[in-house]
Amino acid sequence: MAKFSIALFIMLALLSTPAAATKTRPRRTAKLDTGTIAAPVTPFDCDTTRASVWFGSTRRCLDELCRGQNVTNAAVVGGDGRLRANPCARGFDDRR
Repeated sequence: MAKFSIALFIMLALLSTPAAATKTRPRRTAKLDTGTIAAPVTPFDCDTTRASVWFGSTRRCLDELCRGQNVTNAAVVGGDGRLRANPCARGFDDRR
């Protein structure tokens, strides 16, 4: 009974004390220069003017943003939850 009481006391002591974590500050967001163009985020953005300015062409944008992504399925679920044509899907060219 004594061992059980000691174990129970230790368990309650460990569970009841608040964590000794220090306060954290939120990460500072980078200040964006309004004169620069932000890079495209997803392969679905590669058809935009922003992508062609950033990468030079739609092909280079797709090569960069599709690296390591799903290139076999013809359709994928986009960020908005809809089924969309996969911009990274291989066509006749299997180099990607």
